[in-house]
Amino acid sequence: MSFNSHRRKLLDETESLEHRASHARSCALLVANKLGLEREVVIELVASQTGVSLHKPESATNLITALEALERIRAQAEQSNT
Repeated sequence: MSFNSHRRKLLDETESLEHRASHARSCALLVANKLGLEREVVIELVASQTGVSLHKPESATNLITALEALERIRAQAEQSNT
């Protein structure tokens, strides 16, 4: 699946928080692959930037905050590749 597919599923409010968090971690994996990093490094980067754990998010709002950070990291990676 693509980043955007996982993003859509993360934003799906009909899904459980745990399922949505799984899609957030999949987004992190795709960003990590683009950067040549381990998924856990990107998850830790998101946590340091936002205070949100993708392993145990406390709320849907936290997932949105984490997604915004992932999108920023992804955009920076795309800019550095051009």
